[in-house]
Amino acid sequence: MPLPIKQERTKRGWTQQYVATQVGLTRTAIHDIENGLQAPSYKVLVKLENLFGMTHRELLRPPLHGGG
Repeated sequence: MPLPIKQERTKRGWTQQYVATQVGLTRTAIHDIENGLQAPSYKVLVKLENLFGMTHRELLRPPLHGGG
């Protein structure tokens, strides 16, 4: 299940490539972060916080319930 970072990105009309360029990652890495397959480094986490104007807890918190 996608993490809130994906919803925040799409709400702003940003592409994965745009976010990737801003934080110095590949588009694939952003995809993996959004889907909980990869954890960002501390350095990237700070860049994401600054880009979105949100805390890492807001961006990366897992959903409270499953899909069932």
